[in-house]
Amino acid sequence: MTKVLLATDGSAHSVRAAQALRALAGKDPSVHVTVFHVVPLPDIPNPAAAGAYLPAAPAPDTYAEVQASRALTVTVAALGLPPDRVRQYHVIGVPGEAILAEARQGKYDLIVVGRRGLSPLRELFLGSVSQAVLHGASCPVLIVP
Repeated sequence: MTKVLLATDGSAHSVRAAQALRALAGKDPSVHVTVFHVVPLPDIPNPAAAGAYLPAAPAPDTYAEVQASRALTVTVAALGLPPDRVRQYHVIGVPGEAILAEARQGKYDLIVVGRRGLSPLRELFLGSVSQAVLHGASCPVLIVP
């Protein structure tokens, strides 16, 4: 069995990554895909401004849950694989770090990500998350334009 981690933020690039993976894995029943979304932690420029207590993992609010559900639903639909070959879930964290942690813990054979995501333009050619994953992964990474 081949284990693939498909990271998504629900963007058009994530949908294209899912479609590319479908083309590669659609006819191979040994491929199982985990569709993984990371709800980003809020940007807090000065943690002291947040108060004396800043929880390590804040509970997601309704908006974050809706966004995670939307990203997963859109990506799973674009992937188009039978339900028994797809697992989906989301976590709260820093996207690049969370994707790499999941890849290590799950012992995936391949990570698939879109080239750019929903975040503001920070890198000219590669998004900051795809760049972090590419440079930090211990398995092959497919970045789909």
